[in-house]
Amino acid sequence: MNYDMKRSGAYIQNLRAQRGYTQNELAKAMNINQSSLSRIELGAKGCSVDLFIQLSEFFHVSLDALILGMEPDIPQESERNVRLKADIADLIDRLAQLKEQL
Repeated sequence: MNYDMKRSGAYIQNLRAQRGYTQNELAKAMNINQSSLSRIELGAKGCSVDLFIQLSEFFHVSLDALILGMEPDIPQESERNVRLKADIADLIDRLAQLKEQL
C-alpha cells in the first residue's frame, strides 16, 4: 500500500462529515486555511506529518488510517469482542426492563 492523496483526502473528508464539522470548522481547529483543507480533501494537496498527527489526535484514528485513507482490517477476534459487548449491553437493558416490571 502506498500513500494516495486522493484516497487519504476522501477519508479525511468522510471523517469530517461523519462528525458534523464544516471545512471551515476543521480548518480552524487544525490552524490551516479552509482552501488548504479543501485541496487536501480533493486529493490535490498532501498533508504534512504534523497535520497528519493533529488529524489523528482530533479524530481519534490511527495514522495508518489517515495516510492510507482507510481503516485497517479488524481482526476476527476483535469483531467477535464487539459483537459480545453489544450482546451484553442488550442483555443489561433487558434485565433493567425486567427489574422495573417487578
